[in-house]
Amino acid sequence: MSDPSPIDRSNDWFRPTWPRSIFAGVLAAGAFFLPQKIALEWYPLNNPGTDINYLEISCAANVTGEVQIKYDLARRGHQPIDTIRWPISPTTQTYTYTFPLPDAPIVEMRVLPPTGGELTIRQMRITNRRDEEIRRFTYDLFRVERDSAAIMPIADGWKLISAPGAAAPSTRIELFAPIIPVDKDHRNLLRCLLSTGYLSLMLWILLLAVLFVFYRPKTWRDLLLHLGFMAGIAVLFALVGNRGLIRNSVDYARYTFPPVGPGLKLEFDLTSSAPSVAQLFWDTGPGFNETESVRQNHEPHQGLQTLRFPLPGKPVLGLRFDPRDNAGGVEIQGIRLVDAGQRTMAVLPMDALQAVRDIAKLEARPDGLSLQTVPDSKDAVTQFSAQAVELVNRALAAQGK
Repeated sequence: MSDPSPIDRSNDWFRPTWPRSIFAGVLAAGAFFLPQKIALEWYPLNNPGTDINYLEISCAANVTGEVQIKYDLARRGHQPIDTIRWPISPTTQTYTYTFPLPDAPIVEMRVLPPTGGELTIRQMRITNRRDEEIRRFTYDLFRVERDSAAIMPIADGWKLISAPGAAAPSTRIELFAPIIPVDKDHRNLLRCLLSTGYLSLMLWILLLAVLFVFYRPKTWRDLLLHLGFMAGIAVLFALVGNRGLIRNSVDYARYTFPPVGPGLKLEFDLTSSAPSVAQLFWDTGPGFNETESVRQNHEPHQGLQTLRFPLPGKPVLGLRFDPRDNAGGVEIQGIRLVDAGQRTMAVLPMDALQAVRDIAKLEARPDGLSLQTVPDSKDAVTQFSAQAVELVNRALAAQGK
């Protein structure tokens, strides 16, 4: 009696045909447009570079609770997933927290302090991996929203105070231009390609494992047809698995933001011992004069404040800063150049200012500059160093391009 013929375990279910290919394509296309609340990233970038943005905030609270920072991306509005939250306990010392931000345009930002208490903010800014400052949020950029009683400046920052009995206190940050990471579209494209390729490979391996349980190849051509068919299905459904990432990346790339107007401003973060007037002069050739200058009043409190002085749209030969028109002291915590969108163009070092007249004390530290006038001063004068003026001119030239 002869041996029975080998069992043919091939199955028509796995045979590549045009109707099956079209059905798989239609099914994948339909699934691609299903909503995906959380965009899945199957293979993140191992080395995204130094241009990704981070949010850095130094803060403390007087109650136990939770701090939230919400941001809106592009045209999507706020989504629950677009929230940074962390627990906080009562302390008098501020701690610095750093959080990575998505590679997407941020068009709105809100800070929610803990309910029933105060959140003290010493500084809040956007940086990159090189620790270069992209944006700094100052006290006067915060706006009271629901359930918030007040925003109060203090000597080393400001406080966000919740209204009594508030359920969800909120403050909004005024953004004059969206926060957009450099080369975000390139990184998002790499994420889509790597994540889709990785998921395709994983799905292909799983499909092949199932295929070879029921199928034995007859010829090399037959084997290659089945392998290609399974690879095509794997790619289609890898695109489905990455649909949130792909659609978000396309939306972020298509986002167009309003152009930022010309002009730079020189900003000083400072505290003043008493109300006064500060004045910035610039020399474009004829020397320092009242015509080429601008005045700013100190706010009538001893908390942190920001004085902003618009600069001319052309190179300058020198810069002079008169910190006050009466006797007193000024503690400068930061000097920087910003554009019309409040984006930081350059940060000037604390030793950029040099005493010229009526200055009894001018002490530069890594975290600030302490200035004290002589007792009978009526017009204290400081001048920016040549290196600082060169830095300002480079920023002015860069904006003119």
